[in-house]
Amino acid sequence: MDEPVLDKPYVLSFNEIKQAAERIENGIIHTPLCVTVVLPEHCPPSQSQRCAELGADVVMLGETFEDTVNYAKKANREDRQIILRSDDPLVMAGLGTLGMEIITQLPETDAVIVPVATGALLAATLVACKKLKCTCLIYGAECSKVPKMMKALQAGQPVPVPVVPNLAQGLNASIAGDNAFATIKGRLDRMLVVDEAYIARAVINLLERERLVADGAGVCALAAVMQGLVPELRGKRAVCIISGGNIDSGKLSRTIQRGLGVSGRMMRFAVALPDHCRGLEVLAKTIAEERAVLKSLVTEQMWVHTDVGITWANVVVETANEEHAGIFKDRLRNLYPTIRFAMVDIDDKHKAGLR
Repeated sequence: MDEPVLDKPYVLSFNEIKQAAERIENGIIHTPLCVTVVLPEHCPPSQSQRCAELGADVVMLGETFEDTVNYAKKANREDRQIILRSDDPLVMAGLGTLGMEIITQLPETDAVIVPVATGALLAATLVACKKLKCTCLIYGAECSKVPKMMKALQAGQPVPVPVVPNLAQGLNASIAGDNAFATIKGRLDRMLVVDEAYIARAVINLLERERLVADGAGVCALAAVMQGLVPELRGKRAVCIISGGNIDSGKLSRTIQRGLGVSGRMMRFAVALPDHCRGLEVLAKTIAEERAVLKSLVTEQMWVHTDVGITWANVVVETANEEHAGIFKDRLRNLYPTIRFAMVDIDDKHKAGLR
């Protein structure tokens, strides 16, 4: 397949995906190459290590993926190295083979939900699935903190958006790819914007139910379903693409803690107790009777300006699920009317569902 000339945004065709699939089936001849991979400095060490193990020279610089792109463009001008962008037509053709596999292996598929960075995977999947099954719905999913594809669709062209830290780090492109956008424009069924809290919950869900470790970017499609953004798909056969597992143990631990918090399974509260042995004894007994797990307990008396016989206990407990958390909260409120529960940082419209 000849490399297309890109004087204007390129619209991917199914024939190019089919050719890519044929090349894969026939066995690709691997020619030794000198490959340089440019990654932002905040990328997990495991990701850069894996690239190095595969024989690439790894360059770590910048805060965003745009910084890495600028470095690549400079290397292209100075050293005449080839830049391989995520929405390069040849790259998208290879990505489109995923859509072919989905429809070939699951012809009953009604919808496919795809995580979106620059949009290359979304565009390629759309072309393949729509060609093989025209009734198949294709949805894109991205984190609400960096909604570059939604903004592009609203503006009618790719527009830059601020990149802020979030759990879906692998989707942190500041602008949709020109070729990807040209391919999906007018053909995408829906674009979904997912709250970060549900991304954390989706990571835990996959870990506990499927024993599968995925990063925040990889679970974005599943998070959209968990958030209830696609009620029209209830009872239908939907495929959520899990696209990545580039997460180190430290970030995975923080993501799990956040997910437990927003789902109510990790509960933090402050309660006023009588400053004698029975005070803490009653609280500890209540926690044990409700079969919650005490994770942390810190008492504070020095800065209490009310009754000198009162001490405040700051407590963190873990519960089994949201229903268990609700029952435990009701028990605590009956015992301690002045108890204060910490609210998770999640949009107001979703707070009621997570309490």
